[in-house]
Amino acid sequence: MSQLPVDLSLGTSLLGNPLSADVRDRLAAVIARPDNETWEDAHGIILNGSVGLGLTLWQAVLAVDPSFPKRGPSYTHGHVTGQWERIPSADLIRQAINYATR
Repeated sequence: MSQLPVDLSLGTSLLGNPLSADVRDRLAAVIARPDNETWEDAHGIILNGSVGLGLTLWQAVLAVDPSFPKRGPSYTHGHVTGQWERIPSADLIRQAINYATR
């Protein structure tokens, strides 16, 4: 059974507010379809748990999988000129959410 609903209920914004419906929808989208578009939309979401880490989803992924790329896409004059080197799997994203919200 998935811990994701429990983890999301424990997660808060950086200010301590429950995660908004929009944030939950973006997290659900990247888990359901981990691709460049959904990861780009979700990687900067701040997940805060009882320990008050205040990690972005990307930072939480890095904490769970230190081999994950530490650099995102490249930009030139405000335009994306490169893609993510790797997109995390749905399982890795779930692990990262669990890590960040506990």
